[in-house]
Amino acid sequence: MTPRDSDPAERQPRTGFLLGLYRGLSPALCSATRLAGPLSAKLAEGISGRRGLMDRLAAGAPLVRGGVWFHVTSVGEYEQARPIIAALKDRPDPPPIAVTHFSPSGYEYARSRPCADLHDYLPFDHPADMARLMDLWRPRLLVFVKFDCWPNQVVAATRRNVPVVLVAGSLQPHSARLKPLGRPLFRDVFNRFAHIGVCTPEDKERFIDGLGVTCPVSVTGDTRVEQVILRYEAARAGETAARLRELGGRLLILGSTWPPDEKLWMPVLGKLLDSNLDLRVVLTPHEPTTDRLESLERALDRRKIPHRRLSRFMAEARGSGEDARVILTDSIGVLAEIYRAGHLTYVGGSFTTGVHNTMEPAVASMPVMFGPVIHNAEEAGLLVRRGAGFVLEKPDQALAVAGDLLKDPARLETLGQTARQVVLDQRGATTRSMAMIEPYL
Repeated sequence: MTPRDSDPAERQPRTGFLLGLYRGLSPALCSATRLAGPLSAKLAEGISGRRGLMDRLAAGAPLVRGGVWFHVTSVGEYEQARPIIAALKDRPDPPPIAVTHFSPSGYEYARSRPCADLHDYLPFDHPADMARLMDLWRPRLLVFVKFDCWPNQVVAATRRNVPVVLVAGSLQPHSARLKPLGRPLFRDVFNRFAHIGVCTPEDKERFIDGLGVTCPVSVTGDTRVEQVILRYEAARAGETAARLRELGGRLLILGSTWPPDEKLWMPVLGKLLDSNLDLRVVLTPHEPTTDRLESLERALDRRKIPHRRLSRFMAEARGSGEDARVILTDSIGVLAEIYRAGHLTYVGGSFTTGVHNTMEPAVASMPVMFGPVIHNAEEAGLLVRRGAGFVLEKPDQALAVAGDLLKDPARLETLGQTARQVVLDQRGATTRSMAMIEPYL
């Protein structure tokens, strides 16, 4: 008997109190979410994007019926799903693929980089909408990526004998899912999964011992690794990296920064540049809007640090721009290539919700610095444990750590190789994830 042939009643655990309470309250929660739109621009964008959603999803049902349904939260999770989707498409009889997205940024990113037969928002987690969509699409498999799973979606799937799996799963030590209120709810949800694939042995331990799940849990790895390595190789012949390397000297990359990250570096940037005359900095804000760029330029002007926007630098004749000590990235989509030209990096986001992608600079053989909020990224903690990652909290600490690394080129190179190996050690995650889901196809 295959997993899909088993009796749904045998696979459906008893609904606990908190899951039952959530299901009862979720219609009201969905309504409250829509009413809260004016309080958040991002939420309002997501609500607007969901207008007419159920009609669109119903119209798209013939394209994806009987296929594999992936759900991803945002950009990072979509990148984790893409290698598995590519592997599914390489099968002799590839199934239809649907990908639903929760965040507006993730949806817009995927629209310009589609890899499935259907991309759209996921409805808010209303029991009736999830049940209707499951009946319309009748998927053979539902795949969640990393951690974003919705209880009513899971219940709707398992009640229809649709296997549910998690790939590239992560459960951080301080996750709300391990707290007294979250634990029973999410244990109830995850025990409905057919299989959970996680990134690290530590994640497996937290799912089994911390959350108490009883379904199979396997260490399959982080599928982003394949994407990161592919992007790194694709950047080999990139014009941006080539032009930056032509400047000579060394490059400190401040990647995907937010204002709190810039407050860490701006007070000490002049001192760092003065003590390392061959050093240049490539400052890449996470959102290079006009206002953000102009604000950064004013901050550099106050400190009398010569700077130039990347677009101007790239448009000028070769040999120009050598007076600039800071190159300010004013476009998106080039950071992976910029990392290829660097020698040392700092990755932003780690003073707010969590550090951004640390694997891209690591695979480019650079030690990686970041702020204190790294609970969302297991690989950042692994970099720290291997000695190639550094947590910074104050400007003088940033100056000291970066200065020590830059004055010891041999150590800088050795730690860069250590960082790269952290990424390379995780290769094969797609193959392992495919082996996990194969029985449910």
